[in-house]
This record gives sequence, structure tokens and C-alpha cells, in this order.
Amino acid sequence: MTSSYPHLPLQREEPVTEKRPGNYYSPPPPADPAAHGRTLGLQLQKTIQQTEQDLGGFDDRKLFRFQVEKGFNPDELKRISREIEFVSQEDDEIVVAFVSQSALQSFEARLASIARGEYVTNKQVYYALQSMSGWTADDRTSWSLKQEGFPKTETFYLDLELWPIEDNARERQLLWSKFESWLKENGIESPDSVKQPGLTIYRVRCNHAQAEKLLRHRDIRIVDLPPRFGMDIKHPGLDIQQFPTIPSPLPSAPGVVVLDSGLTTGHPLLGSAVGDAQSFLPGHIAADENGHGTHVAGIALYGDMTKSIQAGSFIPELRLFSGRVLDKDANNNGLIENHVDAAVRYFVGQYNCRVFNLSLGDSRKPYLGGHVRCLAYILDSLSRELGVLFIVSTGNVLSSHLDGLDWKQDYPQYLVNDDWSIIDPATALSISVEKYPPNSVE
Repeated sequence: MTSSYPHLPLQREEPVTEKRPGNYYSPPPPADPAAHGRTLGLQLQKTIQQTEQDLGGFDDRKLFRFQVEKGFNPDELKRISREIEFVSQEDDEIVVAFVSQSALQSFEARLASIARGEYVTNKQVYYALQSMSGWTADDRTSWSLKQEGFPKTETFYLDLELWPIEDNARERQLLWSKFESWLKENGIESPDSVKQPGLTIYRVRCNHAQAEKLLRHRDIRIVDLPPRFGMDIKHPGLDIQQFPTIPSPLPSAPGVVVLDSGLTTGHPLLGSAVGDAQSFLPGHIAADENGHGTHVAGIALYGDMTKSIQAGSFIPELRLFSGRVLDKDANNNGLIENHVDAAVRYFVGQYNCRVFNLSLGDSRKPYLGGHVRCLAYILDSLSRELGVLFIVSTGNVLSSHLDGLDWKQDYPQYLVNDDWSIIDPATALSISVEKYPPNSVE
């Protein structure tokens, strides 16, 4: 691959768990420290103006984004003030909160001293700061929202991801309470939410004016369109009645759980292996009304369907379970993170299932760098807590862009297109990615 396609280098990496360094070794000071101080001072004034445009907030803190030297440890900020709190880090970009006005004024005064060529303590920390800005409406606008814009209807649904507060349960509860009060005050409905220490999501219904306010709310990290789980099913010409009766797997056979659009439990090729099928989508039965869940279940149970068809024999070696999390249109009428969480806990608790398949992905959330999105976070959390394995589709190809197998002619060039990036939840760390064989059960 590396020799044939130099634009897609693949390198083998040994698993390494790096310990966060305790000390940060700063690079040499800038060629002109005074100019560095003046530049940061000007950026500070602009950033303060940007933060003054923010709405809401469960307290008076202002959020600043710093571009920092590579390898910078955010803990170094405590050297210049105990009232600068770390919020988030993505590569060489960190987001911090100035707890008080006095902390901000002290920071401004130190930059002014550097600009005048005066001595300041811990100057290496200021030298490591390359630029700063606020977290703007554009930063809160997700990739999909930039591509598609707000829906044209009078009211519509949006998903809001808030900044995480993992280490302070009291502040986290205050955040949720204040934010929900703010939504009510502004007439914004919220039918569903996910509330975990490291992840807060609200599904809201709003109009265009309300959506513009959401883009300015200080506590919102990202405003996004609801997930779009594009699923395309091909119908192979196969008379399943020609095959003999399918035997049942052994009682001790391990179980695999398909989280999808449900399951046709009476399917001749699957029925003997079905252990349980439940719906975790409120208001929907467990049966598959779309076809995709049954399609995927055949792959999970038999693997390469072509070989089984050619051999004229289907021998299930697994017990098959189904958890419905999508409706007949491949949508979810709430927040899928809640439904997946409930499904996994059910099948682990009832049947000690350890392998879960999610052949779905949100085409509105391609991975373009930065933090992983919501469903990926949930899968990682469940994997760590319950010791389960998730098999997830990578989501590289959007069939609506290409006809049939034409995408193969464009391989590997299509892999560098944003529309065909790995999508949520394939960015989760504790998963195995899947690739479909050519045929499956329907």
C-alpha cells in the first residue's frame, strides 16, 4: 500500500501507553519576547470581545482557546494562576476557563509587562502560548451543519454537545440545571438528553432564531444535525427454501448481539439460532421493519454468505441476539446513545453477551481530527466498564455518491474525501472495524 499509494501511508505501530509527562521542557524563547507579548496582548483584547458575545453559562467564567507549543502540558498554566482551569485539549490546542475577572486582569498585566521588556515569573509559560481566541459560533457549528445548513422547515431538531465536566459532580449538576432552565426561558424544547460525567448531549427542537442563540451559548461545544444512518441493502436472488432445516447452535455457544433495525426472528436461516430479540427504541416492536438488521444478522452468524450458499449448508455456531435501536427508516426518534447503552447493559446482564455488532454510522460526523463524537464515547465507556467488544462499520463509502461498485474504480482516492472519512462511532478506541462480505441474509 505505501509503495503503490504514497498519499495514504500506513505504518505499523506497536501499542504504547504513554504516561503524561510531569515536566514540560519549554523551547527557546521567541526571537523578540517583547513583540511576542504585544501580539498576545492584542489577541487577548479581541478574545475578550468575542467572549462578551457569548450567551448563557452556568457561571461567569470565560472560555479561551490557546494554540500552544507542541508537547505543552496544560498543568503548566497553574504556574501563572490557580484560577485558570483546564477544559479540553485537542492536539496543540487547549481550551481553558478564567475563573475570575481578577485572574484575567492578572494575565493581561503579565502580557503587558512582557511587551515592555520587563521581567515576569514563569515567562516560559507565556512564551509557549502561540495565539488565542474565543470559542465562536463558527467553532460551535458542526461539519454537517456547515455542509447542509439549518433545515428549511419552521422548526427542526438539533443535537447539542456541552463542554464536559468530569471531575466535579456538583458543577456538573449545576451545568445541567442552569442549561435546562435557559432552554425553557428561550422556549426551546428538549425531548431527550444524555448525561454522563464525560458526555452531555441534548436533543432540542427549535426555530432559526433560537438556533442562532444556541450557536452563541458559552456552555455548548458543538451544535449538530441529528444523526443520519444511511443504510443501503442489496437483494441477492436466492431461494432460501432450497436449503435443508438449519440446526440449532450448541447451548454453550457464545452469543453475538446485533444492534440495528431489529430482527426477523422467524427467518428460515436465522430462527434456530435466535436467543432473544428486544426493542430499545420507545414505541417500536423488536421485529425488523427495515431489513438491514436481518441483513447484518446473517453476516454476524455465518460470515461469508457466498461460501455457505455454494456449499448449500448453513451451520450456526453462535447464538444470535438482536437489540433494536433504529426505526424502519434507519432513524432514531431520540438519542441513540441512550438506547445503545440500555441494550448493551440488558444483554450483558441477562445473557452475559460480550460481542456487539453495530453496522451503522453517522454520515454527518466524519472524523476530521479533534475529539471523538458522542456514540464513540459511549462505546468506549461501556467497553471499559463491562469488558465487551464492539464491532463497528468504518463508514468509508456513501453509496449515494457513486453507482453500484463504481467506488472501486476510484479506490483509494475516495479515502481522502471528507464525505468518505471514518464516521462516528468508528473512531472509538475499544472496537474492531468490519468490512462486509458481498452477500448476506435478508
